[in-house]
Formats: sequence, C-alpha cells, structure tokens
Amino acid sequence: MRKRAQELTHKYNHIIMPTALIGGFIFDIFTLNRIDQVFDNAILITHLLVVTTTIALLFSRETFFGKKFLSQKRVHYLQTAMVFSFGALFSGFIIFYTRSGSLLTSWPFILSMLLLMLGTEFRKRYFERLTLQIVIFYLAIISWTTFFIPVVVKEMGDLVFLLSTFISLVFIAGFFLLLRKINPVKFKLFGKKLIRSVAIILFTFNLLYFLNIIPPIPLSLKYQAVYYDVERLYPGYAAQYEKTAWYNFWRKRSRDMYWRPGEDIFMFTQVFAPTNLETDINHEWEFYDEANRRWITKDTITLSISGGRAEGYRGFSRKTNLEYGTWRVKTSANRKDLGVLIFEVEPHGPKLRKLVTEEL
Repeated sequence: MRKRAQELTHKYNHIIMPTALIGGFIFDIFTLNRIDQVFDNAILITHLLVVTTTIALLFSRETFFGKKFLSQKRVHYLQTAMVFSFGALFSGFIIFYTRSGSLLTSWPFILSMLLLMLGTEFRKRYFERLTLQIVIFYLAIISWTTFFIPVVVKEMGDLVFLLSTFISLVFIAGFFLLLRKINPVKFKLFGKKLIRSVAIILFTFNLLYFLNIIPPIPLSLKYQAVYYDVERLYPGYAAQYEKTAWYNFWRKRSRDMYWRPGEDIFMFTQVFAPTNLETDINHEWEFYDEANRRWITKDTITLSISGGRAEGYRGFSRKTNLEYGTWRVKTSANRKDLGVLIFEVEPHGPKLRKLVTEEL
C-alpha cells in the first residue's frame, strides 16, 4: 500500500502542487475575511513560522545535524512545505491588497504578488536556491508587517509605514543571526549577498509606496456609487438612482447623470477599516478636459472615518457646481487610491427621470 502511494505520488507529482495552490487560494478567499481578525493573522503567522523553520533546517544541511537527520526524502518534504507556505502567504496578500487598492494604480504591485504566488508552485526548483528563498521570505515579512502594524497601532500613514519596514528589518536581522549560528561557514559565504538582496527589496518597497503603487492597506473599499440624492436615516441611508436598461445586466445603477444647474450629485462610499482605526479619506471630484485631454481636480472633500464596523464606514460627499461631460471621483487615503468611479453628467431634458430609492 505504501509503495503504491509512493508510485502515485511520483506519477502525479507535476499536478499535486498546482492543485494544492488552487485549493489553497480558494480556501483563502473563504477564510481570510478581515485584516484585523485574529484567525486571519494567525493563518499568515503560521505560514511565516513554517517558512522560517524550513529555511533554517535546509540551511543546516552541511552541518553535523543536517548530515545526520536530513535525508533526501526529508529535504524534499521540507522544500514542499516551504513552497506551499510561500504560495499560501502570497495568495493571502493578493486577497488583502486587491480588496484594498484601486487596480488603476496598484496593478503592478498586485501582478508581482500574483507572479510570485504562481512561481512558488510552477517553478519550485528555483526556490531551492538559498538566495531566492531569503529574498522571497523577506518580501513576505515586509508585506505582512505593512498591514499588520497599522492594525496593531490603530493608525496609518507615512510614519507607520516606515515603522513597519523597520520592524521587518528587525525580523530579518534576527533571522540572519540565527542562520549564522546554525552554519557560520555557509553564512559567511552568502551573507553579503543576502544583506544586499534585502536592501534592494527594502528600497524597492519604499519606492513603490511613495510612488503610490502599493495600496493603502489596511483600508478596503467595499462599495461606491453615484446618486441623485442621499439621505441619512439613523441608522443607514436612503439613496436615489436611475436604473440601467434591462439589457445592461452587469450594472444596476446608471452612470449617466441627468443634471440641472443648482442640483446636487452625491458620491456614496463604504470603506472598511480595522477596529479603532481612525483616519481620513478623500473624495477627489475630477472633470475630464476634452480639449487638453487631461483630468482637472475640481474639488477635494475630506471624510473622517472610524473603523470596526464589519460592513465598513459609510459616508458621502456632494457637488453642486458641475459641468456637462465626463467626471470621476477618486476615493483615496494617505494619497493612495482606494477606488475610482467614472460617470457622465448630461443635460436634464424634458424626459422625467425614473428614480428608484434604495436603503444602504
């Protein structure tokens, strides 16, 4: 029976890891819900511990301990566990980062995360290289600290981001000390290269952050829509919109806003923030200048939010002085886009609007 199992494992080895990857990704979608939940972070921390342990053990292969206890079979199991945890970590990061940022600006970062996740499964042999293991490990640490630290300190911003990256350096420095103690000869051989690789990752991560490519973790845009009217009900809101044509099944609310001068148009936003985190978000109302082919900021309205509500903080801004043409409202936090909504403002003719009221 055992021999038969080994034969099947060897025969189907090329599809075992990709199948595990897809299953793990689907599992993460249904289990990783809130960035501030103990369970969600426990899963990620567990995978970080698995990666830490497996890399440390693999680093000891040339030592007395490694030669005695790490057979080729056990090395294979350790490498498999390391790769699986790498894949699970980056699938989790993809879920949190895609829920947080606007793809318009953060797609390069999210794409790199996706490629790393896929690479851990489909190019497994590359992850047997020590330098690459450490590089990906540090990238996982810094990705985790940048959303975990704001959850802990209940604040976000440039100083909190820098604190997060500093804590990631403390973690990797402690890990390097561990590796040096495990195998001093090997660490002396690779140490400078590892430190240089970590420095490059740190610089690149900070560059992406200050170029506004990294999403504004731990905030997450859950919903946004443009309305003709929004009324506070205590609790909740009532909002008026015009339905799309019956054949436009992929969009419920029309984004053609028929407007009269003097009327208001409302942008409603629902943003999740971790418990007790208080910050500001901005609605940037921009008009597209056809003549010069560029977006012009017409107004920036700041909303203060307080986290903790499972459905997210709800708020709205309104604008009266509009022009006919294409508009967009960028919802941003700390100069980083959470989401963008584009709509058309057109003259309100003799045809009456058929407005529908919904509760939010």
